[in-house]
Amino acid sequence: MAQLIELTQLSPTMSEGNFVRWTINKGDSVDPGDVIAEVETDKAVMEMEALDSGILLATLAEEGDRLPVGAPMGILGEMGEEISDLLEKAKKKLKEAKESSGSDSDEKDSGGSKEDSKESSGGAQSARKSSEDSNSQDSDAGSSQSGESQPSGQTGQDSGAEPARASRPTSRARPSGDIKVSSVEKPILDAPAQNGVIALPSHKILFKKSKSNVRATPLARKVAKERGVDLSLVEPTGRGETITEEDVNRTQKNRGVSLPGMEQRPDRKVELSNMRKVIASRLHDAKNNIPHFYLTVEYNAESILNLRKSLNQDLAQMVSEGEEPHKFSLNDLITRAVALSLRRHPVVNSSWQGDHVLEHGRIDIGVAVAIDGGLITPYVRNADQISLIQLSRSAADLVKRARVRKLKPDEFTNGTFTISNLGMFGIKEFSAIINEPEAALLAVGGLAEKPVVKDGEIIIERTITMTLSCDHRVVDGAEGAKFLQTLKGFIENPHTLIVGS
Repeated sequence: MAQLIELTQLSPTMSEGNFVRWTINKGDSVDPGDVIAEVETDKAVMEMEALDSGILLATLAEEGDRLPVGAPMGILGEMGEEISDLLEKAKKKLKEAKESSGSDSDEKDSGGSKEDSKESSGGAQSARKSSEDSNSQDSDAGSSQSGESQPSGQTGQDSGAEPARASRPTSRARPSGDIKVSSVEKPILDAPAQNGVIALPSHKILFKKSKSNVRATPLARKVAKERGVDLSLVEPTGRGETITEEDVNRTQKNRGVSLPGMEQRPDRKVELSNMRKVIASRLHDAKNNIPHFYLTVEYNAESILNLRKSLNQDLAQMVSEGEEPHKFSLNDLITRAVALSLRRHPVVNSSWQGDHVLEHGRIDIGVAVAIDGGLITPYVRNADQISLIQLSRSAADLVKRARVRKLKPDEFTNGTFTISNLGMFGIKEFSAIINEPEAALLAVGGLAEKPVVKDGEIIIERTITMTLSCDHRVVDGAEGAKFLQTLKGFIENPHTLIVGS
Protein backbone atom coordinates (compact mmCIF):
# COMPACT_ATOMS: atom_id res chain seq x y z
CA MET A 1 0.00 0.00 0.00
CA ALA A 2 1.36 3.40 -1.01
CA GLN A 3 2.28 5.73 1.85
CA LEU A 4 3.70 9.20 2.32
CA ILE A 5 7.28 9.93 3.28
CA GLU A 6 7.03 12.78 5.79
CA LEU A 7 9.68 15.03 7.27
CA THR A 8 10.36 13.92 10.81
CA GLN A 9 12.11 15.68 13.66
CA LEU A 10 15.78 15.02 12.98
CA SER A 11 17.14 16.72 16.10
CA PRO A 12 15.71 17.82 19.45
CA THR A 13 15.74 21.49 18.38
CA MET A 14 14.19 21.05 14.93
CA SER A 15 10.74 22.32 13.97
CA GLU A 16 11.43 22.81 10.26
CA GLY A 17 14.18 21.94 7.80
CA ASN A 18 15.58 22.85 4.39
CA PHE A 19 15.40 19.98 1.91
CA VAL A 20 18.85 19.32 0.45
CA ARG A 21 18.50 16.36 -1.92
CA TRP A 22 17.22 12.88 -2.54
CA THR A 23 19.91 10.23 -2.20
CA ILE A 24 17.85 7.77 -4.26
CA ASN A 25 16.00 8.08 -7.56
CA LYS A 26 12.39 7.44 -8.44
CA GLY A 27 11.96 3.74 -9.06
CA ASP A 28 14.66 2.71 -6.59
CA SER A 29 13.86 0.06 -4.01
CA VAL A 30 14.49 0.79 -0.33
CA ASP A 31 14.47 -1.17 2.91
CA PRO A 32 14.09 0.05 6.50
CA GLY A 33 17.23 1.94 7.53
CA ASP A 34 18.25 2.92 3.98
CA VAL A 35 19.20 6.59 3.60
CA ILE A 36 16.70 8.24 1.25
CA ALA A 37 17.29 11.99 1.61
CA GLU A 38 19.32 14.75 3.23
CA VAL A 39 17.75 17.64 5.15
CA GLU A 40 19.40 20.68 6.72
CA THR A 41 18.27 21.18 10.30
CA ASP A 42 19.23 24.03 12.61
CA LYS A 43 22.44 22.17 13.51
CA ALA A 44 23.63 20.09 10.56
CA VAL A 45 22.75 18.35 7.32
CA MET A 46 21.11 15.12 8.48
CA GLU A 47 20.29 11.88 6.69
CA MET A 48 16.73 10.52 6.61
CA GLU A 49 16.18 6.78 6.66
CA ALA A 50 13.24 4.76 5.37
CA LEU A 51 11.00 3.05 7.90
CA ASP A 52 9.48 0.55 5.48
CA SER A 53 10.33 -1.36 2.35
CA GLY A 54 9.02 -0.21 -1.02
CA ILE A 55 9.67 1.64 -4.26
CA LEU A 56 10.08 5.41 -4.44
CA LEU A 57 7.12 6.21 -6.69
CA ALA A 58 7.10 10.01 -6.50
CA THR A 59 9.15 12.88 -5.11
CA LEU A 60 7.52 16.09 -3.92
CA ALA A 61 10.25 17.91 -2.03
CA GLU A 62 12.77 19.85 -4.10
CA GLU A 63 16.11 21.44 -3.35
CA GLY A 64 15.80 24.48 -1.12
CA ASP A 65 12.25 23.78 0.06
CA ARG A 66 11.75 24.89 3.66
CA LEU A 67 9.41 22.37 5.21
CA PRO A 68 7.88 22.05 8.66
CA VAL A 69 8.05 18.75 10.52
CA GLY A 70 5.34 16.46 9.15
CA ALA A 71 5.34 17.85 5.61
CA PRO A 72 5.04 15.22 2.83
CA MET A 73 8.23 14.72 0.84
CA GLY A 74 7.48 11.73 -1.40
CA ILE A 75 5.49 8.54 -1.87
CA LEU A 76 6.65 5.00 -1.17
CA GLY A 77 4.77 1.96 -2.51
CA GLU A 78 4.83 -0.98 -4.91
CA MET A 79 5.84 -0.90 -8.56
CA GLY A 80 2.87 -0.07 -10.80
CA GLU A 81 0.63 0.94 -7.90
CA GLU A 82 -1.99 3.61 -8.60
CA ILE A 83 -1.09 6.72 -6.57
CA SER A 84 -2.85 9.56 -8.41
CA ASP A 85 -5.29 10.30 -5.58
CA LEU A 86 -2.61 10.10 -2.89
CA LEU A 87 -0.29 12.25 -5.01
CA GLU A 88 -2.86 15.04 -5.37
CA LYS A 89 -3.62 14.87 -1.68
CA ALA A 90 0.11 15.03 -0.86
CA LYS A 91 0.68 18.01 -3.17
CA LYS A 92 -2.14 19.90 -1.49
CA LYS A 93 -0.79 19.08 1.95
CA LEU A 94 2.73 20.09 0.89
CA LYS A 95 1.48 23.45 -0.41
CA GLU A 96 -0.34 24.11 2.85
CA ALA A 97 2.73 23.10 4.85
CA LYS A 98 4.96 25.49 2.89
CA GLU A 99 2.49 28.35 3.32
CA SER A 100 2.22 27.61 7.02
CA SER A 101 6.00 27.57 7.39
CA GLY A 102 6.31 30.85 5.51
CA SER A 103 3.66 32.60 7.60
CA ASP A 104 5.29 31.42 10.83
CA SER A 105 8.62 32.89 9.69
CA ASP A 106 6.98 36.21 8.82
CA GLU A 107 5.38 36.47 12.26
CA LYS A 108 8.76 35.95 13.95
CA ASP A 109 10.50 38.69 11.93
CA SER A 110 10.97 41.97 13.81
CA GLY A 111 11.23 45.58 12.66
CA GLY A 112 9.49 47.42 9.82
CA SER A 113 5.84 48.35 9.37
CA LYS A 114 2.97 46.03 8.46
CA GLU A 115 3.01 47.40 4.94
CA ASP A 116 6.72 46.65 4.61
CA SER A 117 6.17 43.14 5.95
CA LYS A 118 3.54 42.53 3.29
CA GLU A 119 5.89 43.76 0.58
CA SER A 120 8.66 41.52 1.89
CA SER A 121 6.35 38.52 2.09
CA GLY A 122 5.06 39.14 -1.41
CA GLY A 123 8.56 39.40 -2.82
CA ALA A 124 9.68 36.23 -1.05
CA GLN A 125 6.62 34.33 -2.32
CA SER A 126 7.32 35.49 -5.87
CA ALA A 127 10.92 34.34 -5.62
CA ARG A 128 9.83 31.00 -4.13
CA LYS A 129 7.28 30.44 -6.91
CA SER A 130 9.89 31.27 -9.55
CA SER A 131 12.31 28.81 -7.94
CA GLU A 132 9.66 26.07 -7.85
CA ASP A 133 8.71 26.63 -11.51
CA SER A 134 12.32 26.29 -12.60
CA ASN A 135 12.87 23.07 -10.65
CA SER A 136 10.46 20.46 -12.01
CA GLN A 137 12.94 17.59 -11.62
CA ASP A 138 14.76 16.12 -8.62
CA SER A 139 17.95 18.03 -7.86
CA ASP A 140 21.00 17.80 -5.66
CA ALA A 141 22.35 20.13 -3.07
CA GLY A 142 21.52 22.62 -0.40
CA SER A 143 23.56 24.30 2.22
CA SER A 144 23.75 24.08 5.82
CA GLN A 145 24.47 26.31 13.74
CA SER A 146 25.16 26.62 19.23
CA GLY A 147 24.16 24.25 21.85
CA GLU A 148 20.83 26.14 21.81
CA SER A 149 17.51 24.37 21.51
CA GLN A 150 14.00 25.28 20.46
CA PRO A 151 10.54 23.75 20.95
CA SER A 152 10.11 20.46 19.18
CA GLY A 153 7.63 20.20 16.32
CA GLN A 154 4.92 17.54 16.18
CA THR A 155 4.72 15.21 13.20
CA GLY A 156 1.39 15.42 11.43
CA GLN A 157 0.26 12.27 9.55
CA ASP A 158 -2.29 11.47 6.89
CA SER A 159 -4.28 8.24 6.88
CA GLY A 160 -1.95 5.39 6.09
CA ALA A 161 1.07 7.69 6.06
CA GLU A 162 4.34 6.70 7.68
CA PRO A 163 7.19 9.19 8.14
CA ALA A 164 10.88 8.58 7.39
CA ARG A 165 13.32 8.92 10.28
CA ALA A 166 16.64 10.71 10.77
CA SER A 167 19.93 9.06 11.45
CA ARG A 168 23.38 10.45 10.94
CA PRO A 169 24.58 13.95 10.06
CA THR A 170 26.44 14.24 6.78
CA SER A 171 28.97 16.62 5.36
CA ARG A 172 27.64 19.85 3.95
CA ALA A 173 26.08 19.50 0.53
CA ARG A 174 26.98 21.88 -2.29
CA PRO A 175 24.46 24.12 -4.04
CA SER A 176 23.26 23.01 -7.45
CA GLY A 177 24.56 24.77 -10.53
CA ASP A 178 21.06 25.31 -11.88
CA ILE A 179 20.03 27.93 -9.32
CA LYS A 180 22.49 30.33 -7.77
CA VAL A 181 21.74 30.78 -4.08
CA SER A 182 23.37 33.50 -2.06
CA SER A 183 24.41 32.52 1.45
CA VAL A 184 26.67 33.75 4.21
CA GLU A 185 29.27 31.19 3.18
CA LYS A 186 29.12 31.87 -0.58
CA PRO A 187 27.53 35.27 -1.22
CA ILE A 188 26.77 36.15 -4.84
CA LEU A 189 28.42 39.51 -5.31
CA ASP A 190 28.34 39.76 -9.10
CA ALA A 191 24.64 38.87 -9.41
CA PRO A 192 23.02 39.47 -6.04
CA ALA A 193 19.63 40.27 -7.53
CA GLN A 194 18.98 36.63 -8.35
CA ASN A 195 18.18 36.25 -4.66
CA GLY A 196 16.85 39.73 -4.03
CA VAL A 197 18.63 42.82 -2.79
CA ILE A 198 17.65 45.42 -0.30
CA ALA A 199 17.30 48.80 -2.01
CA LEU A 200 17.44 51.48 0.64
CA PRO A 201 15.47 52.32 2.70
CA SER A 202 16.84 49.13 4.20
CA HIS A 203 13.42 47.76 5.17
CA LYS A 204 12.17 47.76 1.54
CA ILE A 205 12.91 44.38 -0.07
CA LEU A 206 13.02 44.33 -3.87
CA PHE A 207 13.78 41.75 -6.50
CA LYS A 208 15.82 42.72 -9.53
CA LYS A 209 13.89 42.78 -12.77
CA SER A 210 15.07 42.17 -16.27
CA LYS A 211 16.16 45.49 -17.75
CA SER A 212 13.92 44.91 -20.74
CA ASN A 213 10.89 44.73 -18.41
CA VAL A 214 11.63 47.93 -16.48
CA ARG A 215 9.05 50.65 -17.03
CA ALA A 216 10.42 54.15 -16.62
CA THR A 217 9.73 57.62 -17.90
CA PRO A 218 12.17 59.01 -20.50
CA LEU A 219 13.42 61.57 -17.97
CA ALA A 220 13.99 58.84 -15.38
CA ARG A 221 16.01 56.81 -17.89
CA LYS A 222 18.10 59.84 -18.78
CA VAL A 223 18.82 60.73 -15.15
CA ALA A 224 19.60 57.12 -14.27
CA LYS A 225 22.05 56.82 -17.17
CA GLU A 226 23.83 60.04 -16.21
CA ARG A 227 24.16 59.02 -12.57
CA GLY A 228 24.91 55.33 -13.11
CA VAL A 229 21.79 54.09 -11.34
CA ASP A 230 20.57 50.60 -12.26
CA LEU A 231 16.85 51.00 -12.96
CA SER A 232 16.22 47.35 -12.19
CA LEU A 233 17.06 48.13 -8.54
CA VAL A 234 14.78 51.17 -8.28
CA GLU A 235 11.42 50.81 -6.54
CA PRO A 236 8.72 52.36 -8.77
CA THR A 237 6.02 54.61 -7.31
CA GLY A 238 4.50 55.95 -10.52
CA ARG A 239 1.27 54.82 -12.15
CA GLY A 240 1.44 51.25 -13.42
CA GLU A 241 4.71 50.64 -11.53
CA THR A 242 6.53 53.16 -13.69
CA ILE A 243 9.83 54.54 -12.41
CA THR A 244 9.90 58.32 -12.21
CA GLU A 245 12.73 60.81 -11.83
CA GLU A 246 11.84 61.13 -8.14
CA ASP A 247 12.30 57.38 -7.71
CA VAL A 248 15.79 57.57 -9.21
CA ASN A 249 16.70 60.56 -7.03
CA ARG A 250 15.42 58.86 -3.90
CA THR A 251 17.33 55.64 -4.63
CA GLN A 252 20.58 57.49 -5.25
CA LYS A 253 20.12 59.62 -2.15
CA ASN A 254 19.45 56.63 0.09
CA ARG A 255 22.34 54.66 -1.35
CA GLY A 256 24.77 57.52 -0.81
CA VAL A 257 26.88 59.57 -3.17
CA SER A 258 29.28 57.60 -5.33
CA LEU A 259 32.50 59.38 -6.21
CA PRO A 260 34.08 58.92 -9.66
CA GLY A 261 36.02 55.67 -9.88
CA MET A 262 34.37 54.18 -6.78
CA GLU A 263 32.48 50.93 -7.09
CA GLN A 264 28.86 51.15 -5.93
CA ARG A 265 27.88 47.74 -4.60
CA PRO A 266 24.23 46.84 -4.05
CA ASP A 267 22.98 45.75 -0.66
CA ARG A 268 22.23 42.06 -0.29
CA LYS A 269 19.43 40.26 1.44
CA VAL A 270 20.96 37.32 3.31
CA GLU A 271 18.42 34.63 4.11
CA LEU A 272 18.51 33.29 7.66
CA SER A 273 19.66 29.71 8.06
CA ASN A 274 17.83 27.48 10.51
CA MET A 275 20.86 27.68 12.78
CA ARG A 276 20.90 31.48 12.77
CA LYS A 277 17.16 31.57 13.55
CA VAL A 278 17.64 29.29 16.54
CA ILE A 279 20.67 31.25 17.78
CA ALA A 280 18.75 34.53 17.49
CA SER A 281 15.70 33.16 19.28
CA ARG A 282 17.58 31.38 22.06
CA LEU A 283 20.01 34.19 22.86
CA HIS A 284 17.24 36.80 22.73
CA ASP A 285 15.22 34.76 25.22
CA ALA A 286 18.24 34.06 27.42
CA LYS A 287 19.27 37.70 27.61
CA ASN A 288 15.71 38.82 28.37
CA ASN A 289 14.77 36.02 30.79
CA ILE A 290 17.99 35.56 32.76
CA PRO A 291 19.14 38.29 35.18
CA HIS A 292 22.82 38.25 34.22
CA PHE A 293 25.67 39.56 36.32
CA TYR A 294 29.38 39.25 35.61
CA LEU A 295 32.52 38.56 37.65
CA THR A 296 35.92 39.17 36.02
CA VAL A 297 39.25 37.88 37.34
CA GLU A 298 42.83 37.77 36.11
CA TYR A 299 44.98 34.70 36.79
CA ASN A 300 48.71 34.12 36.56
CA ALA A 301 49.05 31.71 33.64
CA GLU A 302 52.78 30.90 33.83
CA SER A 303 52.40 27.61 35.73
CA ILE A 304 49.58 26.19 33.60
CA LEU A 305 51.39 27.13 30.38
CA ASN A 306 54.59 25.48 31.63
CA LEU A 307 52.61 22.34 32.56
CA ARG A 308 51.06 22.20 29.08
CA LYS A 309 54.48 22.51 27.49
CA SER A 310 55.92 19.78 29.69
CA LEU A 311 53.01 17.38 29.06
CA ASN A 312 53.21 17.83 25.32
CA GLN A 313 56.96 17.20 25.35
CA ASP A 314 56.41 13.99 27.30
CA LEU A 315 53.69 12.82 24.90
CA ALA A 316 55.93 13.54 21.91
CA GLN A 317 58.60 11.23 23.32
CA MET A 318 56.11 8.41 23.93
CA VAL A 319 54.83 8.02 20.37
CA SER A 320 56.29 5.75 17.73
CA GLU A 321 58.34 7.16 14.87
CA GLY A 322 56.12 8.72 12.20
CA GLU A 323 53.11 8.82 14.50
CA GLU A 324 51.48 12.18 15.20
CA PRO A 325 51.58 12.88 18.96
CA HIS A 326 48.49 14.08 20.78
CA LYS A 327 48.78 17.62 22.11
CA PHE A 328 47.03 19.21 25.07
CA SER A 329 45.48 22.60 24.42
CA LEU A 330 45.24 25.32 27.04
CA ASN A 331 41.47 24.94 26.82
CA ASP A 332 41.79 21.27 27.85
CA LEU A 333 43.51 22.28 31.08
CA ILE A 334 40.99 25.06 31.72
CA THR A 335 38.09 22.64 31.15
CA ARG A 336 39.61 20.21 33.63
CA ALA A 337 40.06 23.02 36.16
CA VAL A 338 36.45 24.13 35.70
CA ALA A 339 35.16 20.56 36.12
CA LEU A 340 36.99 20.11 39.43
CA SER A 341 35.82 23.53 40.63
CA LEU A 342 32.20 22.74 39.80
CA ARG A 343 32.44 19.61 41.93
CA ARG A 344 33.14 21.86 44.93
CA HIS A 345 30.48 24.43 44.00
CA PRO A 346 27.42 22.49 42.80
CA VAL A 347 25.20 25.59 42.81
CA VAL A 348 27.14 26.91 39.80
CA ASN A 349 26.44 23.59 38.09
CA SER A 350 22.68 24.09 38.38
CA SER A 351 19.60 25.12 36.39
CA TRP A 352 16.63 27.37 37.17
CA GLN A 353 13.43 25.32 36.90
CA GLY A 354 10.79 27.93 37.70
CA ASP A 355 9.65 26.62 41.07
CA HIS A 356 12.96 25.10 42.14
CA VAL A 357 16.69 24.97 41.38
CA LEU A 358 18.07 21.72 39.98
CA GLU A 359 21.62 20.91 41.10
CA HIS A 360 22.99 18.50 38.53
CA GLY A 361 24.77 15.40 39.78
CA ARG A 362 26.70 15.15 36.52
CA ILE A 363 29.21 17.69 35.23
CA ASP A 364 28.88 18.00 31.44
CA ILE A 365 30.92 20.92 30.13
CA GLY A 366 30.19 22.47 26.75
CA VAL A 367 32.92 23.92 24.54
CA ALA A 368 31.59 26.62 22.21
CA VAL A 369 32.79 26.02 18.62
CA ALA A 370 32.50 28.59 15.84
CA ILE A 371 31.30 27.12 12.53
CA ASP A 372 30.09 28.57 9.25
CA GLY A 373 26.91 30.52 9.88
CA GLY A 374 26.92 30.32 13.67
CA LEU A 375 28.22 28.28 16.58
CA ILE A 376 27.51 25.01 18.30
CA THR A 377 28.34 23.68 21.77
CA PRO A 378 29.29 20.00 22.07
CA TYR A 379 29.54 18.66 25.61
CA VAL A 380 32.32 16.68 27.28
CA ARG A 381 30.36 14.30 29.49
CA ASN A 382 31.38 13.63 33.12
CA ALA A 383 34.33 15.97 32.73
CA ASP A 384 35.23 15.69 36.40
CA GLN A 385 35.43 11.88 36.39
CA ILE A 386 37.58 11.22 33.33
CA SER A 387 41.34 11.64 33.12
CA LEU A 388 42.96 14.69 31.58
CA ILE A 389 44.03 12.74 28.48
CA GLN A 390 40.52 11.32 28.05
CA LEU A 391 39.05 14.81 28.38
CA SER A 392 41.51 16.20 25.85
CA ARG A 393 40.85 13.50 23.27
CA SER A 394 37.09 13.72 23.74
CA ALA A 395 37.13 17.50 23.30
CA ALA A 396 39.35 17.30 20.21
CA ASP A 397 37.04 14.73 18.61
CA LEU A 398 33.91 16.76 19.37
CA VAL A 399 35.41 19.99 18.03
CA LYS A 400 36.62 18.28 14.86
CA ARG A 401 33.21 16.77 14.09
CA ALA A 402 31.41 19.99 15.08
CA ARG A 403 33.29 21.94 12.41
CA VAL A 404 32.08 19.56 9.68
CA ARG A 405 28.60 19.32 11.25
CA LYS A 406 28.77 15.64 12.04
CA LEU A 407 27.72 15.76 15.67
CA LYS A 408 24.85 13.63 16.91
CA PRO A 409 21.96 15.49 18.60
CA ASP A 410 22.75 14.02 22.03
CA GLU A 411 26.29 15.43 21.79
CA PHE A 412 25.27 19.09 21.70
CA THR A 413 22.28 19.14 24.06
CA ASN A 414 21.53 18.73 27.76
CA GLY A 415 24.72 20.11 29.29
CA THR A 416 25.30 21.74 32.68
CA PHE A 417 27.98 24.41 32.08
CA THR A 418 29.63 26.09 29.08
CA ILE A 419 33.08 27.54 28.32
CA SER A 420 33.54 30.07 25.51
CA ASN A 421 37.15 30.90 24.57
CA LEU A 422 37.98 33.81 22.25
CA GLY A 423 41.56 34.17 23.40
CA MET A 424 42.93 32.76 20.14
CA PHE A 425 41.36 35.75 18.34
CA GLY A 426 43.25 38.26 20.44
CA ILE A 427 40.26 39.14 22.64
CA LYS A 428 41.52 40.23 26.05
CA GLU A 429 38.21 39.72 27.87
CA PHE A 430 34.48 39.57 27.13
CA SER A 431 31.13 38.82 28.73
CA ALA A 432 29.00 36.04 27.23
CA ILE A 433 25.29 35.24 27.29
CA ILE A 434 24.38 32.22 29.40
CA ASN A 435 23.34 29.09 27.52
CA GLU A 436 19.88 28.54 29.00
CA PRO A 437 18.91 26.57 31.12
CA GLU A 438 22.44 26.53 32.54
CA ALA A 439 23.13 28.91 35.42
CA ALA A 440 26.59 30.11 34.45
CA LEU A 441 29.10 30.41 31.60
CA LEU A 442 32.84 31.08 31.67
CA ALA A 443 34.24 33.44 29.01
CA VAL A 444 37.98 32.97 28.53
CA GLY A 445 40.08 35.79 27.11
CA GLY A 446 43.58 35.83 25.69
CA LEU A 447 47.01 35.74 27.27
CA ALA A 448 48.74 39.01 28.13
CA GLU A 449 52.25 39.81 29.32
CA LYS A 450 52.40 42.08 32.35
CA PRO A 451 55.13 43.38 34.66
CA VAL A 452 54.84 42.02 38.19
CA VAL A 453 56.96 42.45 41.31
CA LYS A 454 58.38 39.19 42.65
CA ASP A 455 61.04 39.01 45.39
CA GLY A 456 61.68 42.73 45.02
CA GLU A 457 62.27 42.54 41.27
CA ILE A 458 60.10 43.47 38.31
CA ILE A 459 59.60 40.57 35.93
CA ILE A 460 57.28 39.89 32.99
CA GLU A 461 54.66 37.17 33.45
CA ARG A 462 51.74 35.96 31.36
CA THR A 463 48.22 36.36 32.67
CA ILE A 464 44.79 35.27 31.47
CA THR A 465 41.45 37.01 32.08
CA MET A 466 38.18 35.14 32.61
CA THR A 467 34.63 36.39 33.13
CA LEU A 468 31.92 34.32 34.79
CA SER A 469 28.37 35.11 33.62
CA CYS A 470 25.89 34.14 36.34
CA ASP A 471 22.13 33.70 36.57
CA HIS A 472 21.32 35.74 39.67
CA ARG A 473 18.23 33.61 40.34
CA VAL A 474 20.55 30.69 41.04
CA VAL A 475 24.03 32.01 41.78
CA ASP A 476 24.67 34.86 44.21
CA GLY A 477 27.69 37.14 43.88
CA ALA A 478 29.54 35.60 46.82
CA GLU A 479 29.03 32.05 45.52
CA GLY A 480 30.27 33.04 42.07
CA ALA A 481 33.33 34.68 43.64
CA LYS A 482 34.10 31.56 45.70
CA PHE A 483 33.91 29.44 42.53
CA LEU A 484 36.44 31.73 40.83
CA GLN A 485 38.73 31.51 43.88
CA THR A 486 38.67 27.71 43.65
CA LEU A 487 39.34 27.94 39.93
CA LYS A 488 42.30 30.22 40.67
CA GLY A 489 43.83 27.50 42.81
CA PHE A 490 43.68 24.98 39.96
CA ILE A 491 44.90 27.45 37.30
CA GLU A 492 47.87 28.74 39.30
CA ASN A 493 48.71 25.32 40.86
CA PRO A 494 47.99 23.11 37.86
CA HIS A 495 49.64 19.93 39.18
CA THR A 496 46.34 19.33 40.95
CA LEU A 497 44.70 18.89 37.54
CA ILE A 498 46.60 15.65 37.09
CA VAL A 499 46.11 14.15 40.54
CA GLY A 500 42.53 15.43 40.87
CA SER A 501 40.86 17.47 43.62
